[in-house]
Amino acid sequence: MSREEVIKKIQKLLAMSQANGASENEAMMAATKVQQLLQEHNLSLGEIKDNQTIEDIDWEKVEIDNAKWKGWIRQATAELYFCTTYNDIKFDNDFKRVKVAVFVGRESNRIVAKSMYDYFINTVERMSDNEFKNVAGSKAEINKMAFNFKMGCALSLTRKINEKLQEVKSQSTQNNGNLPMLYKNELQLNRNWLLEKKKVKLTSGSTGRINIKDREAYSRGQEKGNKISLNTQVNNQTSGRLLA
Repeated sequence: MSREEVIKKIQKLLAMSQANGASENEAMMAATKVQQLLQEHNLSLGEIKDNQTIEDIDWEKVEIDNAKWKGWIRQATAELYFCTTYNDIKFDNDFKRVKVAVFVGRESNRIVAKSMYDYFINTVERMSDNEFKNVAGSKAEINKMAFNFKMGCALSLTRKINEKLQEVKSQSTQNNGNLPMLYKNELQLNRNWLLEKKKVKLTSGSTGRINIKDREAYSRGQEKGNKISLNTQVNNQTSGRLLA
């Protein structure tokens, strides 16, 4: 494809969103294809001339629980898909405090980040259920083993996601470096938007201290986490629309 054809295709994909009638899966795959085309053809969103197709930065809140291992995965996944995330609280209809994760970024990127995050969390949970479904012991003992298994699995997966991010940046650096600059610009735009629109200033965080109480379960979790695929399946109908 020529440069003009690539730009037109990206514009078409950017216009595909739930608001325009696409399913969530179709919108997610469209956003993924946009990122792939940007990388392959050394383009940035700023070079896509039709400004109406460039989505505004916004935020949305998703209720979460207190599992730290989910936060590790969420942070890495959000950055891989050009989003910024942090923890906050909101109050429900009964004025009870509810913990939420805030996703900041463009709509298509938020769709991909949240969908991939759900995919990763569900995969870790399923692996844990399969690992301990035939293990003898009290519920408390099995819960302790499962918790340590999930921590090991989540840390391995988080490292794998971060390695993927560095790999993508490294590949593009050899091609005039547009994608690393795109990552830098998008994440900075997210932070600027938060500060200007919501008066929120983010600081750097860490995973904190990890308390491992069952090293065997933790080790098995690490091994399984390394095997989790970073790709999702595309059905024939969706892939046909994206490649049209």
